[in-house]
Formats: sequence, C-alpha cells, structure tokens
Amino acid sequence: MTVEAYWDKSDEELYSLLGAELLGEGLGLSPEDQENHRRFGKQWFANKHNELQRKICHHEKTQGLLGTTGSDRLIDAFTIHELLTDLDDDPTTAALIAVLVARVGLGAFCRTSPAPS
Repeated sequence: MTVEAYWDKSDEELYSLLGAELLGEGLGLSPEDQENHRRFGKQWFANKHNELQRKICHHEKTQGLLGTTGSDRLIDAFTIHELLTDLDDDPTTAALIAVLVARVGLGAFCRTSPAPS
C-alpha cells in the first residue's frame, strides 16, 4: 500500500491497520480484532516514538521540510515514506507511519526529538 491509499483514513483506522500489519494477521473482520489491532498499533507507535524521531527528524531528506506549513503535509508523508523504505522498513508499515507522522506535522513530531545516536 502507498501513502495515497492511507491518506483519507482516520487515525483510528491507521492504528488498526498498523497493528494488523505488525502482527501479521491482516485486518480482522470482527470489531474485537480491529480494536485489538488499534490498541497494539497505537501502543507500538508510542513505544517507538523516540526511535522514529531519530530516524526521521535528523535525516537530510527531512531537514528541509521542518518548519513548513500544514499544506505541505502530504509532501512530508511522501518524504518520510521514501526515507523509511530506504532504511529497509517494510513499505506498508512505512506508509502507515508516514501518514501518522504527517498528520501530527513533521515540525511538531520533531520538536522534542532526541539527539541522533
């Protein structure tokens, strides 16, 4: 899947898809499966927040995008997706992460970024 495929989904749908992708289970049909996937995806994203900041915020591909306006968020998402894919992240997971980060805004996401390791 691509950034475009996820762009119009809600955050809750994105977390469900992320959880399903990470667990390798596909999107469950039952509401319980979707809720479990959503919780897992949200928790995983929170737990990986600092690691994702290190990967994304200090990379040369994103440096020029920091401080841009909200209207540039789709460009941010494409750039983040490309960066994560280049770093050998799964393309589907990278697309989901890219859209979630772009929704927050790259500047806001990177504001508290730890120093690169």
